[in-house]
Amino acid sequence: MKKLKFALLGLACASSMAFADDFKLGYINVDRVFTEAKPAKAIQQALKDKYGPQQKQLETMNNNIIAEQQQMQKIANKAPSFDKLSKSDQSQLKSLEDKYRKDQGQFQQQYMAFQQNLQKSQEYALGSLMTKTNAILKDISDKKGYDLVLTSNQLVFAKAKYDLTDQVMDQLNTIDATDIIKQLNSPQTIPAPVGKPGAAPAPTSATATTPSK
Repeated sequence: MKKLKFALLGLACASSMAFADDFKLGYINVDRVFTEAKPAKAIQQALKDKYGPQQKQLETMNNNIIAEQQQMQKIANKAPSFDKLSKSDQSQLKSLEDKYRKDQGQFQQQYMAFQQNLQKSQEYALGSLMTKTNAILKDISDKKGYDLVLTSNQLVFAKAKYDLTDQVMDQLNTIDATDIIKQLNSPQTIPAPVGKPGAAPAPTSATATTPSK
């Protein structure tokens, strides 16, 4: 009976090894693809060109608000209470407070709109690039017989020979991102993202995901 158990165990191990030999696995470093690939760099530059001036404007507004805050504090420190301030200082402090509230409200409104527009553009651009990357991965897996392709952040360890990143980037670098960039710069509403970037999906055949923001 003991010999039979060992025989069955050996048969199970042999079957497992045979399956492993037939099963072809690959993985892709998504971070590299979405930071080093030429279309990704072009898209990032386009986003910087489009939203950079708005970001600088918001930074200037924020600095002005901080300066107003400091100026109000400086006047308030002249006396232990508002009533103890001179009429001139009271008037100036009230004017500064009104301006501060107005400027802060405008800043918050513009900042929220900026964040929403930037996020929408990023999701559209990276989602479009993700779709192209997935198409390349599927083509590679079909032609070279890969059964499963994972992202590197889904793995604890994998040998370099299973890394498909360079193959994907070689093909991705031939893709023209002009249409994506043109849509980003269009005054029209940006389409909903094809695939929303975020956490890596469950392991699936030839599927990549954009890195988390």
